[in-house]
Amino acid sequence: MSHICKLYLPREENQEVDSMRWLHMFKSIEIWEDEENHIPNGNERRIYIEGLDFYENEAKHPLPYATLNGKKKTMENFYEEVLGEKLLDEDV
Repeated sequence: MSHICKLYLPREENQEVDSMRWLHMFKSIEIWEDEENHIPNGNERRIYIEGLDFYENEAKHPLPYATLNGKKKTMENFYEEVLGEKLLDEDV
């Protein structure tokens, strides 16, 4: 199942630990690609930064936040729905 994932971050100088956690999680999202034509054909991830991509008054929620297919998600729900449950070393 493909997902459209969007992350909205505050300006770099205003980013705190939550922003870094979101960013790290977003970089873990696998982007599927058509191997023959090198065209993305699955998950889409976009990262927007306040001041570069949008103004703070345009944000629909307090920063940072993420949406999955247009719906705001908590970090826990986002992780579970997009990345799945993390396996512990003993589970492997």
